[in-house]
Formats: sequence, structure tokens, C-alpha cells
Amino acid sequence: MTDTALRERLDAALVLLAANFLLLLVVAFEVHPPGAVGALVLTLLVAYAHFRGS
Repeated sequence: MTDTALRERLDAALVLLAANFLLLLVVAFEVHPPGAVGALVLTLLVAYAHFRGS
């Protein structure tokens, strides 16, 4: 498998993962809004720490 083909597959997997996260976030906001806010804040903190550490 070439590097370009692998990169395209990884990009597609990341797009599907982001779509799945957004769908679950929408459902969580309908079912339990405080829990959804907590999960969103935790995700943003982890992402900030990841990018800050790079």
C-alpha cells in the first residue's frame, strides 16, 4: 500500500470518527444536557493538552 493510499484511508476514518462524535453529542444533548456539556469540556481539555504538548 502506498503512502498516498494509506493517507486517504486515514482521512476517511477520521471524517467518520468526527461524524460519529458529533452525532453522539447531539443525542447526548437531547438526553442529558449537563452530562453532554461535561463530556464536551473534557474532550476540549484533552484536545488542548494534546495540541499544547506538540
